[in-house]
Amino acid sequence: MLSIKIKTNVLVLCLSLMSWNAVASPTQGFAEVIPGPGLPSLESLGLTSADLYRGYSDRSVARDSINTSLAKRVPTTCQNIAGHTVSAANAKACVTYLRNLGTTPCGLTSDNIIFCQSGDAAIGGSNLKGQGQLVSSYCSDVAIGAQNILNQCTQSNGQVEGYAAANGNGDIVVSIEPLGGA
Repeated sequence: MLSIKIKTNVLVLCLSLMSWNAVASPTQGFAEVIPGPGLPSLESLGLTSADLYRGYSDRSVARDSINTSLAKRVPTTCQNIAGHTVSAANAKACVTYLRNLGTTPCGLTSDNIIFCQSGDAAIGGSNLKGQGQLVSSYCSDVAIGAQNILNQCTQSNGQVEGYAAANGNGDIVVSIEPLGGA
């Protein structure tokens, strides 16, 4: 009988410690922010997903809107393809990540790439030159394109989907869309 009571107490203690660790986790309640291929990890930047959801940025970007000549070529376009919009909060965490990369190049030679994903949201890029030609912008300029989508396309229910040119580079179209596309 004493053996069962000790085993029960040990089990309760283990469960208590496990739940304490879960509460102490700094990222609990936030989806994981996952950088795209070749981009720096959050750890290497000294950031956590929670930091990005809270809007932490060690870089300020003075330009909040896209170059108007590019807007004529690739205007910011809101979408709602078959109701497959994504959480604006998830997309914003990726915008904050990209903004933190500053002048790090966000480039692609393929037709499409995912620069960042979090939860249900992906921030991607499309290469308008195509045919394996490299196109590249500062990641902070990709962030500005994505921020323009958030500013113009976020619905009252907190959902968003759309695309716009990267700031300063009409050869990269930035998109906010569901993982795997719409």
